[in-house]
Amino acid sequence: MKLLAVVASILFFISVSFAQTMPKDADPALWAKALKIHKQAIVVDGHNDITSPLVDEDTDLRTSTVGNFHLGGDPFHTDIARLKAGGVTGEFFAIYVSGSTMKTGGAMRRAMDMIDATNREVERNPDSFTSCTTAAEIRRAKKQKKICVLMGIEGGYVIEDSLYALRNFYRMGVRYMTLTHNVATNWADAHRDERHGGLTEFGKEVVREMNRLGMFIDISHVSVKTMNDALDVTTAPVIASHSSARGVNDHTRNVPDEVLNRVAKNGGVIMINFLPAFLDARVAKESGERSVKLRDQVAAIRERHKGDQRAIDEAIRKLEEANPIYSVNVSRIVDHIDHIKKITGSIDNIGLGSDFDGVPNLPDGMNGAEDMVQVTYEMLKRGYSETDIKKVLGENLLRAMSQMEKVAGNRQISGSGSLKKLTPPKVN
Repeated sequence: MKLLAVVASILFFISVSFAQTMPKDADPALWAKALKIHKQAIVVDGHNDITSPLVDEDTDLRTSTVGNFHLGGDPFHTDIARLKAGGVTGEFFAIYVSGSTMKTGGAMRRAMDMIDATNREVERNPDSFTSCTTAAEIRRAKKQKKICVLMGIEGGYVIEDSLYALRNFYRMGVRYMTLTHNVATNWADAHRDERHGGLTEFGKEVVREMNRLGMFIDISHVSVKTMNDALDVTTAPVIASHSSARGVNDHTRNVPDEVLNRVAKNGGVIMINFLPAFLDARVAKESGERSVKLRDQVAAIRERHKGDQRAIDEAIRKLEEANPIYSVNVSRIVDHIDHIKKITGSIDNIGLGSDFDGVPNLPDGMNGAEDMVQVTYEMLKRGYSETDIKKVLGENLLRAMSQMEKVAGNRQISGSGSLKKLTPPKVN
């Protein structure tokens, strides 16, 4: 009878939502418990790049994306049904702008297009989505059984070295800014592009202004020196919206142990990225080796299908599938959670930042936003309490967001010191 009750619980959950991918070796009773906890929790995902195809491919989130592929050949991870199945309460839509705009220009225009596309998704789907800018609004969305759409800038190029622009992005609803992407801004070093020795004086002013407004400083993608400079300056919690632990995988996109400790003291949150290459060094190594091995074949494909990007993408995808590399499953995500907890001595500074639709692949068995519950299941397997699991799923981010809002207070947007004339150095 007990087994029948467990099966009935699973079937009921699936019947009211899109089906999650149950791990092949899952214990049915523990899986049912994970589903229950996940459904009760406030789940906040720190980073989702679905915004780019909303603009570039006219993607409609009302339509199933399962089995479909982006231009570029990567599978989709997000649509409304999949977000609901994943129990997502708050989703940060990434306002991503490439570092190439440092040379070409157009960063602010690109960001405006993406903000408009995000807002149109909310307007078209009021029964499913609601715009949010505060921790209280995320909690309200949970009660309303809606998905809270938030926005975070990825790449400080978008402000074009202007505090005026930064303030206007805040007014439009942006609640975090990743200080760089993979290329340094005129005022902050990136993880693989170090020009300034961290933050310039103007960069420090940007951090202070973000504190004053009530916008998270996001230290994903930046150099370690930039991470430390931001922590030296900020008076509010920081986040790494989609980065993992360098102590588990020594990748420049991950956060080193000494910074993990500083973020814990700061009250911030490290939100684990799901990309296998960031989770495990062997994946990154074999991926690079495969690229070298297949280089000539890929060049031949591009020549053979010149002018037909879909055909190029499909052929390259099939070629890579025929040449598989090592991968990981969701347990590797929880390895990073374990490590951060061990280093900081607390579960209070860990969250999830999937990077859905911004990464080429996910851990084995995870297909998209519907499978967020797999992290809950793996944490249960390792003996984490329901309280601790809910902290990682969203409560830690909400606590940090509330604290960040308190630091900002009720100051006027044009308050004292916000118009300081600082000219950032130009990079040749």
